[in-house]
Amino acid sequence: MADVLKVTTPLSGYDNSTIKNNPQAGQGAQIQNPVDPTRVTRGDNRTNSGGNGEQQLAFQYKSNFGAFLNMVKNVPDLSKIFADIFFQGDEMLTGGVMGQEAAEKIAAFFKATQMNEEDILPFLKEQAESNVKFSGGLFDQMRMVMADTNSVDLKADVLNFIKKFNDMSSGKHILGDIFRTLREMESFVYKQTREQIQEMLKELDMSAQEGNTSENSALLKNKIIPFLARYISANHDMGTVRDKISLLTVLISRYENGNKGEVLQAFQRLTGYQGFRKYFGEMTLNQFSQLLDQVDMDQAAGKNEWSDKFLDFLRTGVNGGTGLENRQTFLNMMNSMILNESVYMPLLHLAFPININGKKLFTEMWIDPDEHGSTTQAGIKRVSRIFVKFDIQGLGQFKLLLVYGEDASSLQLYYPEGMQKSEGSIQKGIKAIFEQHRLRIDNLHLQAGGGPSSPLEVFPKIQERKNSVDVRI
Repeated sequence: MADVLKVTTPLSGYDNSTIKNNPQAGQGAQIQNPVDPTRVTRGDNRTNSGGNGEQQLAFQYKSNFGAFLNMVKNVPDLSKIFADIFFQGDEMLTGGVMGQEAAEKIAAFFKATQMNEEDILPFLKEQAESNVKFSGGLFDQMRMVMADTNSVDLKADVLNFIKKFNDMSSGKHILGDIFRTLREMESFVYKQTREQIQEMLKELDMSAQEGNTSENSALLKNKIIPFLARYISANHDMGTVRDKISLLTVLISRYENGNKGEVLQAFQRLTGYQGFRKYFGEMTLNQFSQLLDQVDMDQAAGKNEWSDKFLDFLRTGVNGGTGLENRQTFLNMMNSMILNESVYMPLLHLAFPININGKKLFTEMWIDPDEHGSTTQAGIKRVSRIFVKFDIQGLGQFKLLLVYGEDASSLQLYYPEGMQKSEGSIQKGIKAIFEQHRLRIDNLHLQAGGGPSSPLEVFPKIQERKNSVDVRI
């Protein structure tokens, strides 16, 4: 008779060695929530980090931050991808697939990468300054206010001021995005509606200065948005047009938020805090208004001519201008650039190709200028950490890790394996560079091949939030 009940308790006289355990008695491969009456557990025996009780806390289960860390770890190597395209050079222009406009943009970018040795340092400084959006004496003092106060209200109002200033300095850029979004909507509406949109766009003042947003905001909120809302209601258009209206409302909100009056009100609110007046003294609203008039908004918004050509280069490739077979490559590059600008990335990220006297190289670097936090805190000395990956045409990829502080400094360089015979020359060259710029180097380590591949391996600060509460929406 078949053992339907699969009894596992041995009977008298049976050979215990032949009795097999009940396969259902233990925990199955897919069962992760066994009942333990001695303690309270959550479903599937998971911890808040997504692992089980025996695993250490790693990521929040399906959290935004966990997804970010996973993307950083698995993102394609931008330096290798870009170097492959950049080293092709003019060959991209002779493939016969590009139109005249695309070819001109690619050629303009390649021309912008050509430099002499003496141009490199000013170029690096310019790129770094344009990436640090909130720079200058005003924001240095704002940072001191944030570091010196324990008031949650003061910190919130400082951040509110910075947000409004950011929207004001980006006013022309935001207005351009609004204009382009409306022009894109023309392709998805009827001819009569398209003509009406075109007429309303003529009323937009595209030359309006940053902070002077009242007239354009009124036109957008009181005329253009209601017109589009009526169009959707009348035609029951729930597709692309409605999606673009959602984007449009966000852009309009930012544009209106950047009105100079809004920025002045945010500053006036800050003057009510003693912690703020400690660093700004008795600066009046009129004095601050005059200070705003002297600010270079293009620089404050991070506008950079070289970066604009770089973006045109990426945009041309993403749109298929260099051939559809290269489109995914450009998309990977763009995604990598955007990922490194994430709100979760606490580092300055730079990426740029350079053509020095016909020798091409592509460099990507991550910089943490103050690894231990604010240097305004007593007893804390600044330590800077820099991770650089660069490809040199004809040689290969190098990786450099520099940790530089007041008490100690160290440099690790990982070079292509084919250059092992030149290690002595490389070492002498590095020491000569440090001596030339009067920098101290306590430890110098050179290695052929290997080295870290991701900033996650170099900067512990990136993962500081992994033990915090986070949810995915």
